[in-house]
Amino acid sequence: MNRVLSESDSSSMPAPICLNKPKANSEAQPVCLMDLPEDKGTYILIAHMVQMKRLEIGSLGEFDIIPGFYAYVGSAFGSGGLRARIGHHLESTAEPHWHIDYLLQVATPVEVWFTMADRNLEHRWAELLEEAPGFRVPILRFGSSDYHRSRTSHLFYSKRRPSFRCFQQQVMERFEGVEVEQQKTLPVAENQ
Repeated sequence: MNRVLSESDSSSMPAPICLNKPKANSEAQPVCLMDLPEDKGTYILIAHMVQMKRLEIGSLGEFDIIPGFYAYVGSAFGSGGLRARIGHHLESTAEPHWHIDYLLQVATPVEVWFTMADRNLEHRWAELLEEAPGFRVPILRFGSSDYHRSRTSHLFYSKRRPSFRCFQQQVMERFEGVEVEQQKTLPVAENQ
C-alpha cells in the first residue's frame, strides 16, 4: 500500500547534541543533530533547499538544485557506524567525499531516519522511495555511482516534506523486524 509520504510531525525530542559547524563556502544553515548511535545501520538524510542553485557534484556534473526536500539513502557499516557517517556529512570538510556532501553545501539537513538492523537495507529503501508517490529521482546515479552498471539513484526529491510516519509504516509492512527511528535537526543559535 503506497501513500503520499508528506506531513508535519511534531514529537517531543530530548536535548540535541551539536555535531557540526558551518561548512566552508556553505549556504546551508548550521544545525544541531540529536545524539546518534555508533551502531551500524541504514539511514535516510532529509535536507531542505530554499532557493534554486546550480551545483557541481563531482564527476556527475552540474545540476540545478530546486527548492523542496531531498531524501538521501545511505548506509553506515564502517567504523563508528551511524554517528560517524552522518556526522561526516554534517561536519565541515575541506573537500566533499560523497555526493551528499556536495548537496549539503547548499541544502540544510532537517532530519534523519535510521535503523540499526544488522543487514544493509540501502538499496531496498531506495527502491521503496523510488516507488512512493510524491518522490522523483532528480539526479541519476547520485549516491550509487560505485555500481557501474546501475543508473539508479539514492537521492529523491519531494516538493513537500516527507512523512516519517508513512515511511515507518511502509518499512514495518515490507521488512519484518526492522524498526526505524527519527531524529530531527535544529538550527544552531546565532550565539553558539
